[in-house]
Amino acid sequence: MRTISAALLGAGAALSLLVHASTTIPDPTDAAASVPAVTVQSAFDGYKSWQDGEAPSWQQLNRAVAPPRGVTGTTHGQQPGGDAAGKPDHQHEGDSR
Repeated sequence: MRTISAALLGAGAALSLLVHASTTIPDPTDAAASVPAVTVQSAFDGYKSWQDGEAPSWQQLNRAVAPPRGVTGTTHGQQPGGDAAGKPDHQHEGDSR
């Protein structure tokens, strides 16, 4: 308990010395008051703009993925994967015949 009391008493004595040692703030209305220089690093330091490379146009991409003209694989009114009668190639479980 004596150690805590001595520490608090020492801190109280040191605190009163630190209050008087604080720096004074210059008067903001005084135009001749010196102010510290402010240096701020720019957020754009080291920035490199991103550039697109040579990319194909959307027309070239469409031609690359589209089937050749005249070959679509389906006819009007017919689903792909079905036979000529329009019936599916597989049976569903639970369907009655």
